[in-house]
Amino acid sequence: MKAWTLTEPNGLDSLQLTRTTRPKPGAEEICIKVAAMGLNPIDYKLADWGYATWHYPQIVGMDIAGTVESVGVKVRQFKPGDRVFTFLDPRHCGGFAEYVCCKTDAVSRLPEKVSVEQAAALPSAGYSAWLAVYDKLRLKPGQRVAITGAGGGVGGFAAQLAKLAGATVYAIAAKRHHARLLSYGVDAVIDSDHDNVAMKIIELTEDKLLHAVIDCVSARSGSIMSALIRFNGQIVMVADQFNQVPLLATTKALSMHEVALHGTYAHGAPEDIHHLSDMGNSMSNLIAEGKLDAMIDKLFAFEQLKEGLALLHRQQHSGKLVVVLD
Repeated sequence: MKAWTLTEPNGLDSLQLTRTTRPKPGAEEICIKVAAMGLNPIDYKLADWGYATWHYPQIVGMDIAGTVESVGVKVRQFKPGDRVFTFLDPRHCGGFAEYVCCKTDAVSRLPEKVSVEQAAALPSAGYSAWLAVYDKLRLKPGQRVAITGAGGGVGGFAAQLAKLAGATVYAIAAKRHHARLLSYGVDAVIDSDHDNVAMKIIELTEDKLLHAVIDCVSARSGSIMSALIRFNGQIVMVADQFNQVPLLATTKALSMHEVALHGTYAHGAPEDIHHLSDMGNSMSNLIAEGKLDAMIDKLFAFEQLKEGLALLHRQQHSGKLVVVLD
């Protein structure tokens, strides 16, 4: 089979299109014939960093959608022909290939009304957004939340999910993302490049400030945004963790949360891994019902995968980039 393998952790130049042996499922695994793959910033970052458990050459890629090709002898809940998608264990990856084997715990079923391209766009970004909005913040109707980096995958899904939760949503993003974000019903968009974000937030909230912030940019961005949160408010860090304590954290009694989706397999309990499947089922159903946009900006052929990652790295896209196989 064809696969994109990393020969060493030395950036995208070390990512090569190769041929390798098709995997066979273990007793508790399924083999998925991959039809689409979602691209995420973590993919090009791991091409630089590598992973402690990898053995090179290593097939990378974590967000996939496709059809069950075969099942292990102990698998009962899936059968050949089932349409599925999943977030793969980063310790093993294997997603950027024509076939991949994985355990069933985090695998979600794909509704007929949802395409494989839409499903492949969901896991890394969509699940991170779900964790931020529903598991960490538990947003309630009427609460005010600002989302930095709202033009990206996590930020865009978070904006949509926060609106579905009934929150008042302020999306902070570059101008090219504004029309799409407004189409999701966000209450205001703020230009991260040209607006005075703090003044805009103060004006929009009529000086009542925010109940919460979802920061998808950096620790520095999160620290700045913490000043705009009201007493007993909350902040969720997605793209980074705090490397310095926000100045006002000790005087505003802020609750600080971290979303670390990629640590689920390494540090989570079985129920945490099963939760990945539940999130996938819920989000794909929302897409089927027309309540959630998968935000696909551009499709790439399998042979163009590295080109897609390079575009992602340059941050010249809006939403999600997806690779499709013939």
